[in-house]
Amino acid sequence: MSILNPSRGGDVLVSRRYREDDHAGGISFGIFLILIAAFYIANPNLLSEVTQFIRDFKLVQISGNFSWLEPSGDHPVLYNAAAEFCYIFGLVQVGVLALMFAWRSSIRGKARTFSDVIFWLSGGYALGMLSSGKIAWISFVGALIILLGLSIVIRSSILLFTFRPRS
Repeated sequence: MSILNPSRGGDVLVSRRYREDDHAGGISFGIFLILIAAFYIANPNLLSEVTQFIRDFKLVQISGNFSWLEPSGDHPVLYNAAAEFCYIFGLVQVGVLALMFAWRSSIRGKARTFSDVIFWLSGGYALGMLSSGKIAWISFVGALIILLGLSIVIRSSILLFTFRPRS
């Protein structure tokens, strides 16, 4: 079912499913903000950890003429908090995805949310590895780039394989 979109002067049709996706996005963003606040309340020194982390960046030569920013020290408290945040928010995204199935939201919204689940949960794993010293900073950056690419590929693949041309 389509309705007139009043924000566009009433002349553009918008699917009800896209509006439902907006609700899911609003829920997700609201919980994101709540989680950030909760983590700052639960970890009173988190702000000083973030400040120290930002101040700790130095330009490091990786190879040849290529240099990259890297923290000069370890920040396990910050990395652990970020990993926990990623895991919790990834689970929130699983809940949002379940709501989207219950609401019969668009496949586009479900694909986006599913790829977000993969990104957040995998990002938490990468941060855990960084925190425990199993990977170096540059490897963590590489893992994030891979996760971003994987998330895009997953989203696009779902859309590609579920595409149904209009009759």
